[in-house]
Amino acid sequence: MKEIITKEKFESLCSAESYLLSALSEEEGIGIYNEKRLHKILKRCISERESCFEVKVGKYTADVLLDGHIYEIQCAGLYPLKDKIAYYLGETDYEITVVHPLVVKRTIIRAERETGEVARVRRSPKKERVEDILPMLFHLAHAFESGRFSLCLVSVEVEEYRYSEAVRYRKSGKYDSELFPTTLVGIEELSSPRDFERFIPEELRGREFSPAEYIPHTPLKARDAYSALKFLAEVGLLKRGKDGRRVLYRTVD
Repeated sequence: MKEIITKEKFESLCSAESYLLSALSEEEGIGIYNEKRLHKILKRCISERESCFEVKVGKYTADVLLDGHIYEIQCAGLYPLKDKIAYYLGETDYEITVVHPLVVKRTIIRAERETGEVARVRRSPKKERVEDILPMLFHLAHAFESGRFSLCLVSVEVEEYRYSEAVRYRKSGKYDSELFPTTLVGIEELSSPRDFERFIPEELRGREFSPAEYIPHTPLKARDAYSALKFLAEVGLLKRGKDGRRVLYRTVD
């Protein structure tokens, strides 16, 4: 994927979709197929050929179908892809890659929509990490055993413009905002269960451990850590057992 989604191509497309150059009309601002900018840019990185976009594959529509390879770009949670990926693997011979962006740096810019005048700029403390995708992967665990599936994580920097007329909604977490990707930081591809071994701490290998013992070794919150362990067990890296009502895990030799 590093040969397909290159830094130069990504950032060139970002420049064309930048805040300063964004179209004045709502239609042009949203982009083709009513897509969000990041989704559109990633799709254009994979192919510039319109004929490769939104291709019907059986009862589903693939974001990109290029040279016998399906690319699904999912900027939100991965659960909605569960049935679609299972269908592709069971009913077709295509290679399948899910492309999922991680926002590793977010600059929040408070601006006036009509004038473009910037009132405030600040760095968001939130940073998405590779570990954050583990809780989402339980329902796609079967795909990693197929030999035809991979997950491509694209780390990006973005600018989020929040418009001042929505400031009164700040406490409720509602904003009138637009997201503009700016920089490609890196790409990581995960295609087999072994690619996830690094998420099992060395301190816990070779012995039984509980979810409570796992939590201090991960940046995930408790609930997400439980889901991450279930995924690691589902792909065969951990064995799950019980001691009474206590759930225990052990690494697989």
